[in-house]
Amino acid sequence: MKIEKLNKDRIKVSLSSTDLYELDIDVKKLSPNSQELHSFLFQIMETIREETGFNPYNGQVVVEATPSTEGMDIMVSRVSGKKRKITKQEFSKITSVKAKVKKNAETAIFFFNDFDDLCMAIKMADKEALMMSSLYKIGDTYCFTIKNDTLYKKCIAMMREYSSSISGRTFHLAHLKEHGKLIASGHKLFEMAENLRQFT
Repeated sequence: MKIEKLNKDRIKVSLSSTDLYELDIDVKKLSPNSQELHSFLFQIMETIREETGFNPYNGQVVVEATPSTEGMDIMVSRVSGKKRKITKQEFSKITSVKAKVKKNAETAIFFFNDFDDLCMAIKMADKEALMMSSLYKIGDTYCFTIKNDTLYKKCIAMMREYSSSISGRTFHLAHLKEHGKLIASGHKLFEMAENLRQFT
């Protein structure tokens, strides 16, 4: 994240795609009045205040976000004219009561060249694990992702047993989301497993 203080009333924040990933931000979910947008803006404002001394709670500010080749640029400008000092409580009603920026847990990614092996692994996975998982396809390879957590160690062990051993496949989840095709996730993936159990 790069923060530039252009002048006393104008701040530019540049976020790379890696920054957005580390903040667990899905740009597609940043719709007006969404909780994701509110939490994201709150975190950005707090970071600006801590790093530059620019106080977003003093007067009215305008926030403009535009996509860039690297990720996203955010311009925060204080509106000139008569300024009224607002409280953090008032600001929170607009943006968020509490920032909910999650620390990314490591995600395990398993690669399958054989579709039958993938089906076998998915059939044997339990519902809780599948609800926290996603299935992508890149080229001829299927990629199964799951939060690397001890709660899902049985599913992770199953995926290790059936997945393909492919060297050079060390890209991150952000790359997979950008370049892969999402086949199913969460409930849809569980439904897929249920169908496989019925027909095989």
